[in-house]
Amino acid sequence: MRAVSAIFIKQLNDFPKNISVAFLFVMYPILAAVMSFFIPVEEGGGGFFTMTFAMMFVGSTPMISVANTIAEDNEYKSLRFLVMAGVRPGQYMLGLGAFVMIMSLLPLAAFALIGGYGFDVLAVFIPVALLGCICSLVLGGVVGLFSKNVQQCAAIYTPLMLVISFVPFLATFNEGISNVAQILFTYHIFLIFVDAAGATLYDNFSLPVSMAVIAANALVFAVLFAIAYKKKGLKG
Repeated sequence: MRAVSAIFIKQLNDFPKNISVAFLFVMYPILAAVMSFFIPVEEGGGGFFTMTFAMMFVGSTPMISVANTIAEDNEYKSLRFLVMAGVRPGQYMLGLGAFVMIMSLLPLAAFALIGGYGFDVLAVFIPVALLGCICSLVLGGVVGLFSKNVQQCAAIYTPLMLVISFVPFLATFNEGISNVAQILFTYHIFLIFVDAAGATLYDNFSLPVSMAVIAANALVFAVLFAIAYKKKGLKG
């Protein structure tokens, strides 16, 4: 437990130094606040657009944060030093994951305030958002393990971010994109978010189906992480 706490504190100290990653934790809530200010709630400002940026945050920020951290620790040999100091790979991932999840709670709370959501919406929004964050950070672990350095990491996660963050939004305007987007966990998180906010996008929306797809994505990411860990390891 001491090793996990040490990793958590390390991330807390490093977080303000990585401006690009830190900015992602505030960018989406700011965009949601701006859109909600200029677009009336009855036209989607408090529901559709706030939930859109919440989905984008859930799908991209935890992934980028974890991927960038692992790649950076590998590139600068920080991970090797931690392993030599007795920190196990599982402890490293647990400490890193815990930090990202706790940091994600702050933007999620901001989205809830911006949207003015009541308990009935929050009872759906928070658990589903946290589940999405877990999927996202596991995917980030895969990207980080397969990256030799931060530059390569960015080259991998940038197209991934565009797909999982923007395709679900674009799917609301194009049926063809919607058919493709149905395999993405962020698409179904978006459907659940918008439905909870009272702005259902599709009449055939099914919460059990969406949860099943999210769980399937999580399983696939976990398998990919196991493969990446077996091939690359976390030894720095």
